[in-house]
Amino acid sequence: MGRLLAIMVFLLSATLLFADTEVVPTAYDETGLASWYDSDPDGNLTANGERFDPDAMKAAHKSLPFGTVVRVHDLHNHMSVEVTINDRGPYVDGRIIDLTPGAARKIDMHERGISPVGLEILFTPTVPVSNYNRPGDTGWYMIQIGTFANLQRVEQLYAKFHDLGFKPTLEIVRGSLVRLTLRWIREEEKESSMRILESLGFTDVLLRGDVSPLH
Repeated sequence: MGRLLAIMVFLLSATLLFADTEVVPTAYDETGLASWYDSDPDGNLTANGERFDPDAMKAAHKSLPFGTVVRVHDLHNHMSVEVTINDRGPYVDGRIIDLTPGAARKIDMHERGISPVGLEILFTPTVPVSNYNRPGDTGWYMIQIGTFANLQRVEQLYAKFHDLGFKPTLEIVRGSLVRLTLRWIREEEKESSMRILESLGFTDVLLRGDVSPLH
């Protein structure tokens, strides 16, 4: 009975000891070094076209889609901050994220400059948040097939691409020429669309970013 009582007392003490202790994840989506950066001159645009704000909870990452929300866990002091990806970088070996000065201060990293961190991805947007329409920035693409003088040829191609499930559009350029473009191709459809075009003999096409059809 005495031994059982001692075990119960130990378990109760352990419960009280760790009741208010924050549980920090041990498995992160990415680990490495974090650093912080500033704009020079002040107010430069970030890679997704936003004005750089040193006090905003934003960050740069090499590949995460713009608009991704990441919780940065400082493995040195166990503090954390949530940031939104709106820029590209850092381009230094071993470093995985660049914070704004404001975000760095939130985890007491500003004075240290760099710190080991774990990244926990909280949200990934379906369409990247960007002020540009460059390929890859919006999640949508358009493929410019070409500009034609033969209207009968354009009509045939329009019908063919429509039957294949594309969304062809026509635009009159330079008076009598007609430009044929395939619009609103999703990121996940890009490679298969290019393969279809190659199989049809369209190898010299122009891939461009597009806005969402709901824009």
